[in-house]
Amino acid sequence: MIAVHIAGPGFLGVAADRGDAALRAHVMIQVASRDVAKVGARLAQMSELTALHQISGDYDLVAVVEAGRAEDLERTVDRIHALTGVRHALASVLLPRAPGASALSPTSGD
Repeated sequence: MIAVHIAGPGFLGVAADRGDAALRAHVMIQVASRDVAKVGARLAQMSELTALHQISGDYDLVAVVEAGRAEDLERTVDRIHALTGVRHALASVLLPRAPGASALSPTSGD
């Protein structure tokens, strides 16, 4: 379980990317404004959650979740979507990076 705390602007808590999971995803979450704290507390109880941020825009929160298998990741996203107060959840699976590859592609000097 992750203790959710305010650690900076919009940063609600983190256990850090553990790196031991085969799959990692960002889950964008729309929440009824009155339920943000309750949803955050419920998310913090999920062992798959490694980070939770409050954001601006069409979504209210972004959670980073990890799972060993695609089925487990899908089940986690389904659990998030089923939480009371969650209006919508959209997951984007992070693509693996080849060992030694740069996190950012070099630019052409535009």
